[in-house]
Amino acid sequence: MTDADLLWCGIPAGPFPMGSDPAAAYPPERDEAPRHTVSLEPFRLARTPVTRAQYRLFGAEGARALPGARAEDDELPVTYVSHPDALAFCRWAGVRLPSEAEWESAARGGGERLWPWGDELPTPARARFGQDIGDPILVGSLPAGTSVGGVLDLAGNVWEWVSSAYRPYPYDAGDGRELLEGGQPRVVRGGSFLSGPEELRCSFRQAMHPGARDHYIGFRVASGRAESRIAFDWVDQPGGEAPLGADPREPGGPVRGDELPRHVVELPAFELSLSPVTNAQYARFLVETGTEAPPHWRDGAPPPGRDGHPVSLVDWFEADAFCSWAGGRLPTEAEWEKGARGCDGRTYPWGGEADPTRAALGAGLKHGSTSPVGARPAGASPFGLLDMAGNVWEWVSSAYRPYPYDPSDGREDRSPACERVLRGGSFASPGLAHARCAMRSHSSPARRQVHIGFRVARGAGR
Repeated sequence: MTDADLLWCGIPAGPFPMGSDPAAAYPPERDEAPRHTVSLEPFRLARTPVTRAQYRLFGAEGARALPGARAEDDELPVTYVSHPDALAFCRWAGVRLPSEAEWESAARGGGERLWPWGDELPTPARARFGQDIGDPILVGSLPAGTSVGGVLDLAGNVWEWVSSAYRPYPYDAGDGRELLEGGQPRVVRGGSFLSGPEELRCSFRQAMHPGARDHYIGFRVASGRAESRIAFDWVDQPGGEAPLGADPREPGGPVRGDELPRHVVELPAFELSLSPVTNAQYARFLVETGTEAPPHWRDGAPPPGRDGHPVSLVDWFEADAFCSWAGGRLPTEAEWEKGARGCDGRTYPWGGEADPTRAALGAGLKHGSTSPVGARPAGASPFGLLDMAGNVWEWVSSAYRPYPYDPSDGREDRSPACERVLRGGSFASPGLAHARCAMRSHSSPARRQVHIGFRVARGAGR
């Protein structure tokens, strides 16, 4: 095949941001909105949740006995405590529960971070979470999860009672939510060893009946400047203006976990074909190689009137063979995404606007079909590439593996028959979430479908 048969777009060398940010994967719940600012007086917060050893001192004076009495459990967070139990401990110790606003202020450290340590995803080194069954671990065991203010265990291990009743935002300490009487639901914060990453976010709120006692519910204490009855490791909190809550974001919808984390990939210069390979181009490949035609073709010819449509019902191996015959190759996943989004981290190939008219998608498998390539020029990428969103999913060379993208980890080995990545969405995709530049799909390389095609890549100067 000659250069006249495929039109090429050059992609310059250099870095680009690949994947999605955790903020887009974990959008806020409705009860976290609206984001607002509250004013707080300076306070002290215990560095860790109350331990079984600390609570046992309280129990020695007639409080409810703790289940279990092993000495090795002393530095576990106390659990099976109701909200009234926690309040009783605080009265005895000369301390108090933090308000919901104080707790979140300490977790966020006055910033916009998703988790106490920042915007990096939770890991087992940062938080105890994601256990199907299990137990809490000793307080302070995961220093990598420390907040910017030096507070430990604010994400995972055990949910923490706060003083506040569960009420809608904006937070207003004077609206009755800080009255401690009554059986209204109270807020717990921080997630537990059973929680997913979203429940560990600084702004995540959970209502709990105040009488609940469970293996995953504990508490920590706060104070002004008065001395407490027992020793706590206090961390001073400055007070002042503090952001609370979170507003919805990401117009294309929440992103998928396999797009995380966003990371920078450096690529040499390369070229991508302007549009997906068409039926007409694929027909010449069949004539010259004797390859079997796609199953919906008749007598070796594409459906009437579809010469300019993207070829479909081709598996990964057939797409790879065409690319080799054409003097190119399938693009890597990183090359495809850079071609789609450019170097500015945009949501869609055309930018940040959630405009469904720019991509051929949403028709569904039953009623939809392919369109002529390039029929939606308003959806072009920064490099002028067409149909990078919608029309047909596109095979890329890469095996489906977790991020960060690393071409040296075996994902670009063409020999294993492992699942391969598909990019870009198709006419059958339900909406704009599938048109995002970072959206990943994957399938067996032997898969053929009416909404799957491909485009060609080649190294610069070839």
